[in-house]
Order: sequence, then structure tokens, then C-alpha cells
Amino acid sequence: MSLYQAAYLLVALILFVLMVRRGRVQTFLALTLVAIGFGYAAGMSTSYVGKAFGLGFAQAVNTPGLIVLAAALIAAIADGAGATDFLAARARGWRTRSVPLAIIGLLAGLGSTPAAAFAVLNPLRRAISGDSPRSALVLGLSLSASHGVLIPAPVMLASATILGADWMLAAQIGLPLALLLGALGTVLARTTTASGTAPAQTAELVDGKRLHAPRRASFALVAVSLVLVAMLITQSLGDIASEPLGGGSNREFLLALGRPAILLMVGTGLMLLLSWFWPPGGLSEEGWVGLALTRAAGLLLLIGAAGGLSKIAQETGMAEMNAERLIGLAPAGPLALLLPFALAAVVKTLQGSSLVAAITASGMVMELVGPLGLGDPAGRTLAALAVGAGAMCAPHINDGFFWLVANAGRFTPGALLARLSLGTLLQGALAVAVLMLIRLIAS
Repeated sequence: MSLYQAAYLLVALILFVLMVRRGRVQTFLALTLVAIGFGYAAGMSTSYVGKAFGLGFAQAVNTPGLIVLAAALIAAIADGAGATDFLAARARGWRTRSVPLAIIGLLAGLGSTPAAAFAVLNPLRRAISGDSPRSALVLGLSLSASHGVLIPAPVMLASATILGADWMLAAQIGLPLALLLGALGTVLARTTTASGTAPAQTAELVDGKRLHAPRRASFALVAVSLVLVAMLITQSLGDIASEPLGGGSNREFLLALGRPAILLMVGTGLMLLLSWFWPPGGLSEEGWVGLALTRAAGLLLLIGAAGGLSKIAQETGMAEMNAERLIGLAPAGPLALLLPFALAAVVKTLQGSSLVAAITASGMVMELVGPLGLGDPAGRTLAALAVGAGAMCAPHINDGFFWLVANAGRFTPGALLARLSLGTLLQGALAVAVLMLIRLIAS
């Protein structure tokens, strides 16, 4: 049955792309229809489909939905205060904008989720590169590269903890590996997207006038972006269930720093305070708040529908059952690292959550590291890295991260499947190839 359910998900994906591209069906409506249709095809009752979709929708609107709203408010303030135009003018003289974005993405990938990190960095990305498909793809692939193989990103924390990996060795291998994957992502983005940079679509706010001190507003935008990224990384440190970072009474405080509501309040408040942008009526429906809500509404609906589809897929249990089928195909020697990679990639692709994929795959591999010849500290560490690489593979329509990149780069779903989904798959393949090479040389 699980194989049929996986096939139904593939059919749902194909139908969705066709509905949007050929049938010209509105994207949110098409995604909702294929999500519910998949639930029925997978054998769920009407009540169960509705319950699962609603729960997934609500969870996704909370995280990363509230963070997306925070980013929309920050972007609206930056536009009205003149920061977006000011930074765009300064960035025109840069030789390349891809490399700075890739570096920022690699650092931000240490945060709680790629979706949250992408959302908080999107206003800064718009200011540097405008509404550019290339910049959105560079940032997305860079986030994916570091989130899968670097500690303290939650994916690596989970896999390293469950498999008993050597954290120091994981960091030593993970850092150059992340740089390599980030470089690959930048190359892929530059070769698959046009070189042109469209200016960010900004709007006059409230009284039709921009702030007279855009330099100050630009500083505010950069500072707020860095603060929010730091809060997301700090939340990841809180996931370490031991002293001195994550244990004791400090743990809840560290975790709270990355909560969506806290990010919303801190991000918006800091942007207002540092830019000192207080136009009359700015908090009204006609001001920057109303503009931000209008901008974010469509994306929030898509993220919610993606969460609904992901929840339905999780409730079927097909991801775990299909992954278990691969266990009997485990190869020997350095090729054994293909198993943890494949387990995580299958779970991630079928149900949409990288963290769930890392936890599930690590749990499956935990008792197999000995028989696979990976029971030594180096083998366990390489297996944890392979799980992390697989857990970031092929995000698609059941992942809010996919829709954030699509919205930022103005990609159609089909175009982004061929760029982001395939790009992360190539990054994962390169990562596991490097890990197998390391195992071969070290053994």
C-alpha cells in the first residue's frame, strides 16, 4: 500500500504542475485540491483528510507563517524608509552579488529551519539583488547546504545525537563540505537562471514620501537581519540538551528566542526603532502594515496548504514504510553510507520535513551501524553527515521552504522543481560521494 501512496503523491505533484501551467488554475486552489485528492487516494476518510489538512495548515501558518509576516513588515518599512533603494544603488557597483548572498546563506543555515532563515533574510536579499530569480536560488541552495551538514543546525544535531557521532569530527568534516556544497549551489544558480537583476518592486507609503535618512534605514535593515539570524542560531543552540548551552534553566529562554511571535515582535520593533520610521497612519490598513499584510497573504495561504499536504502525507506513514524497504538493499564498505543518505532523502521527499527525516532515518540506522561497518566513531560521524545530506534533498510542493523561494524568485512551480529540487538533490549526491571517498581513504 505504501508504494501506491508514494505513487499517488507523484501523480498529485504532476497534476498540480499541469493544473497551474496548462489549466491556469490559481496556485493555492490547485495545491489544496491535490492535497485533499491525495488524502482520498491514500485511503483516508473525509473527516480524517479534513482534520489532517487543517492541523497541518495551522501549524504551517504559525511556523514559518508568522516569520513570513515579520519579514513582510520589515520589507515594507525598508521600502518606505528608502533602505531598499539605497542598498540597491550601492550594490550595483559590486562585481558579484551571488557570493555575499551565498556566504550569508551558509551562516544562516545554522538556524532552526531553512524556511525561517530564508524569510528573515529575504528583505535584505531584495535590497541587494532586487526581485532576482538568481539571488533567491543562491540563497535557497546555500541555506540547504549548511543546514544539512553543519552543527548546530537541528538536522545535524538530531542525527549526530542519535547515532552517537563525534561532534568535533562532524564539525571538521562538515565545514569544508558545506563550503563545497554552497559553491555548487552558487554555480547551479548562475547557470540555470538569467543574469539580469530586476529592481525590487517598492511602493510609496502613507503620504507618498520616503524617509529623508535612507542611510540610517539601510543600517537598520542590515542590523535587524543579522539579529534575527542570530536568534535563530541561538534557538538551535538551545536544542543541545546539555550544559552549558542547552541544559538547565537557560534552555527554554534560548528556545524562546526563535519562536515566531518573538521574531515578529523583535524584528518589527527593532526596524521601527533603528530606522525611526513613524509615518502618520503607518499602523493603519492604509499604511505599511496594510501593505505588508497584502503582500504576505498569498504566500501565507500557499505555506499553509503545503503544511496541510505534508501533514496528510505524514499521517499515511508511507515515508517510513517505503524507507524501510531500502534497508535490505544496504551495500557494503564505503558504499554503506548510501543507506542513511537514501533513507533520509526518501522520508524528506515524501513527507516534507527535514528534521523529521533526520530523526526517522537516524533511528532506523542506529542499530545497523555495526552490521554496516560504521560502528566506529568515524563511521558514525560519516553516517550522521550522510543523514543530514539526505534530509535536505528535493524540497517540493509539500515544503514551505519551496514556496518561499518560489515567491522570492518569481518562479513557476515547474521551473523551481527543475532548479531548487534538482539542485538540492545534486548537492546531496555530491555530499555523499565526498563522504564515501573519505571513508575509503580512511579505512
